[in-house]
This record gives sequence, C-alpha cells and structure tokens, in this order.
Amino acid sequence: MLQDDCSYDKIGRLPSIVKCAFADISEGRDAVVLTTEPAWAAVNGIAVHPKQLIYVDGNTGAYMTTLAEACEGEVVYGIGGGLAIDTAKYVASANGLPLVALPTILSTDAFLTDATGVRENGCVRYLSSKTPDTVIIDMDLLCNAPAPMRASGAADVLSIATAMWDWQEAEKMSENPPSQQITPQIIDIGTTLLQTLLDNAREIGRGTPTGLKLLLDLLCMEVQLCYLCGHSRVEEGSEHHFVYAIENHLTPAKQTSTESVHGNDGTVLHGELVGLGILLMAALQSQPSWTQYRHALECLQINYRLPGLSTDAIAETLIGLSAYVTEHQLPYTVATTLRITPDIAERTIKTVLD
Repeated sequence: MLQDDCSYDKIGRLPSIVKCAFADISEGRDAVVLTTEPAWAAVNGIAVHPKQLIYVDGNTGAYMTTLAEACEGEVVYGIGGGLAIDTAKYVASANGLPLVALPTILSTDAFLTDATGVRENGCVRYLSSKTPDTVIIDMDLLCNAPAPMRASGAADVLSIATAMWDWQEAEKMSENPPSQQITPQIIDIGTTLLQTLLDNAREIGRGTPTGLKLLLDLLCMEVQLCYLCGHSRVEEGSEHHFVYAIENHLTPAKQTSTESVHGNDGTVLHGELVGLGILLMAALQSQPSWTQYRHALECLQINYRLPGLSTDAIAETLIGLSAYVTEHQLPYTVATTLRITPDIAERTIKTVLD
C-alpha cells in the first residue's frame, strides 16, 4: 500500500506489435479508416471494409475535433504515415474506440506514441490521444516503399544527437525544470541508440528486412526512453524547433505536421526537415561530429537538400529562431540564446549544404 504522501509517475506503454502481411488481416467490425490516397492504394485489397473512409488532409486541432465528432464505427484504423495515424489516434481516443495502426512507411515514431501533433498559431503542439492498441507491420510492404520515404523516421532517432546536446547544455545553465533533470543512465542509453543508428545507417537505408527491423526496434526504444523520462527532451531539441519554425515558410500544400506519404509531389517529409535541422543545429552547437550525421543521412537516403526550400527561407528561419523559441515558450536549447546574424546563417548554411 502506498503512503498518502507518495508520488509516482505513470510510464506509458508501447502498443502490441504484430508482424504479418496486410493481406492476412480480416476485420469484421465496422471500421473508421483514416488514411491518405497513396497509402490506401498501397494496401489495395485489404480486408478492412470501411464504414467511413476518410482521406486526411489537415492537421489542426479544429480539424481533428470535426473528424472525431463525425466518427461512426466500432474500430478505428490509421493507415499510412504519421499524419494519418496521428489523426486516427485522436479520433479513437475521443470516441473511446480501439485503434489499429498500419504504417506503410517508417517515416516517424507517431505509430508508437500517445500524443497527436497539430499545428496551431504557427507552431506544433501535442494533444493527448492514445497509443494504438495494435500496430501491424508488413515488412515486405515497408521494404518496397520508395527509398526516400521508407526510413525517414530514422531522423527521429538521429535527432538525439542535437536534442541531447541541448538538454545537457540546459542542465549546465540550470534551465531544466525539476521534472526534466538529467541522469547519466539516460544519457548512456540515448548515446547507445544514436551510435547504433550511425553504425547501421547504410543497412537501414538499403531497406533490407534486417535494416528496417533494426529501425523499428530503435524507434520503439527511443519512444520508451521518452516515456521513462516523462518528456521528449532526449530526442526533441533545437532541430525540431527549427522544423516548427520553417514550416511557416512552406505553402499549405507542402506542409505536414508529422510526415507526408507523398514524396514526389513537392510535399516535404518530416524526416527531411528534421535531417536539415540536425545538421544546421549541430554545426551551430560546434559539434565536431556533424559531418558524421550528414553521412548517416546520405546512407539513410533521407534528402536534406530540399529543392523546394530556398536558402533565403532557411536563413530567415535561423535568424528569427531565438525570437520564435521565446514567443512559443519552447524548452531551452542552443536556439534560445544564440543570436544568429545574417552572416552566421549564411556561413552555416553554406557549410552544411556545400
């Protein structure tokens, strides 16, 4: 029996993960399917017969609420990448329904988490939702996804490189709140996950079953580490703050809160933006290993050289990043206090992209 003055933290759980071909699924319940057109086409013939088939095309809280209120079914399916699955998590949570997630690419860790990212007032915030009850992994489908998309979620593991640096710097500056204090054990685990990704980036980038199984394991361990910490500082720092800010420079057709399953239509993938943010922030943190991170992104086939994103937009985002972080009350990172002048921005961009 706990004493009245005891306090404890509830540690989140990972979903049940089932590995089987999507063709083996047989769903008899009335299903609400949240997906995108490319993802639905990729699972053509699946034995899930939607009572409602919804192609997700928004990522605001109001949009999520509208979908949740119109929900009619016995089970919710999220099929695709982060945007579709994040939306399905919110709809299922709001209606108290079971949730099955079918990731068609490993483009983000959203299919493992219990929160839904939405864009509000020029920034990303997270709404409480639910972890999927079941995640079904079709390894053959994942391996055969387009190369630039299938493993872009590796950027959410690689971001440990810059986020953990920010978190440790915040500790030195006494900027971490009591609930976000660092322990050596967490740093050791984060370092191990990062090094494992760096050591195996080429195998993951090739899209082999071995490589993608390892990426799945790394995403699971990264999410579980965040649950143990009670926050995401170990993998979300200045690189993600850069992403939140630069998304305001993208046209609505190219924006995405967590990921896009389009890759060849000009839409920018979350992993691509995070990859660029990692390189820029690692350089600004004066990390000597930043070139190793660039090599890893190239091995992973994550395109951080985004043709639709001008260097002017990148520079403007860097110059205004400190003000952006302050305005949106984001956690302390290198971007909080570093004043990036036009000259610093230009040199950093040139260093990273040349």
